[in-house]
Amino acid sequence: MPSAIKDIRKEIKKSIDLADDKTVKMIYAMLEVEHKEDAWTDAAFIAEMDRRTHEYEAGTAKLFTLEEMNDHARKSYKERKK
Repeated sequence: MPSAIKDIRKEIKKSIDLADDKTVKMIYAMLEVEHKEDAWTDAAFIAEMDRRTHEYEAGTAKLFTLEEMNDHARKSYKERKK
């Protein structure tokens, strides 16, 4: 393992020890996602994707443009900062 990676690991470990609870939970969530098995082997996930595809093809799905999603995200972010 290159020494640069060892140094990075050491710094990350120090940072986690000093991090607040919210940051630790975010890091844990990132690691949890990384370790989950492939979603495409999960029958429940495939069933949900099939359901959503059917709604889309039937024209009954609620769709949003990228601009609408960005506007919603900005508004939600501003509300959380208050």
